[in-house]
Amino acid sequence: MGEITEGFGMRCDDVGGVSTWHIFENKTCAGVSNIASSAYALGEITALDLVTGVYAYPVLVEEETSTFTDTSVGEKANKAYGRDQSATMVIHRNDAGDIDRIENIDKGRYTVIATLNDGTNEVLFFENGAKCNDERTPGTAYEDGNMNTLTFTGKEKIKAMKISNAILLTLLNPPS
Repeated sequence: MGEITEGFGMRCDDVGGVSTWHIFENKTCAGVSNIASSAYALGEITALDLVTGVYAYPVLVEEETSTFTDTSVGEKANKAYGRDQSATMVIHRNDAGDIDRIENIDKGRYTVIATLNDGTNEVLFFENGAKCNDERTPGTAYEDGNMNTLTFTGKEKIKAMKISNAILLTLLNPPS
């Protein structure tokens, strides 16, 4: 395992960044998975069904305010490998409903799907779910952001995978 079977070609220029996030509760408070079934191969999720009543919900963000990292970690001497994943999204609002939703997100374990500006989607925290921490700031000056910054972190066994728009649409409530 670990053999390279082909190289990397060059791509034309494209845009970066995250346009939209979708999140769903990965595990219940009892640690039971909310993923009813899934399949993946060659860096892509090819099937994904959630348990009845669990849906992915969109989180809309301003351009250039969100990002994620998916970093390999390991130790040669221990022959170990894993992934540190992190996703950061800025929510530019803070009404009573937002306060309640963010408080609930902080207490759960979530899978996060990033819809990138190039039109593709990547799934983070697929197997283990992520812990969310939030930071609230109203800013200082009038032109400062009145916002919440949500930071999701977790460890996974494999790199974030692609997922098609068609599969993503089946996870939404109501399904499209």
